Amino acid sequence: ILRACVHCGFCTATCPTYQLLGDELDGPRGRIYQIKQVLEGQPANATVREHLDRCLTCRSCETTCPSGVNYHRLLDIGRETVEQQAPRPLLSRLQRRLMVEVLAYPSRFTPLLRLGQWLRPLVPGSLRHSIPRPGRPRPAIHVREAKRRVVVLEGCVQPGLAPEINHALERILEPLGIAVERVAGAGCCGALPQHLSEAERAGRMARRNIDAWLPVLE
Repeated sequence: ILRACVHCGFCTATCPTYQLLGDELDGPRGRIYQIKQVLEGQPANATVREHLDRCLTCRSCETTCPSGVNYHRLLDIGRETVEQQAPRPLLSRLQRRLMVEVLAYPSRFTPLLRLGQWLRPLVPGSLRHSIPRPGRPRPAIHVREAKRRVVVLEGCVQPGLAPEINHALERILEPLGIAVERVAGAGCCGALPQHLSEAERAGRMARRNIDAWLPVLE
């Protein structure tokens, strides 16, 4: 992956963090250079970790790369390596662990969200605006003669924060004779732990979803 990059700089034109900050180290080319240094033996530090953390993993840079650099894969390797060489402060580690343990599990996140919505009038104004208002409950749509079915992923914060999205999907598909199916046993896709350098946990979550969906797909 490193050899494929010719450092032409086309990627910087589509990188949102580079456009915002104007720092070469906060663009794909700069991050590739930093990862290369670490993999060649230069010790990683908190500064390198911060520049890698700022990457949104949006992969916009890959759309303009003439060399086809597999940047997101390199970033995963770099983040994992830097994480081992430059451990985070205790508070940061606790915050990241809390994010995974709560946000990746709807059974934990949704009750906490509902509690926050119930207490919304009592919290300070700055925090109140961060808590979305509860939406109206919407009845499930049942397709009488379903010719086809589509499986939806419901293992993240979206069903709790914005249930109207899946309801809108059901409304669109119902006239077409397509039923929306929710599979028990499926959960978080693993993106959150993957982006927080917990690749092993992300892999377990992905495998769990495959095991849950495969009988339905077959």
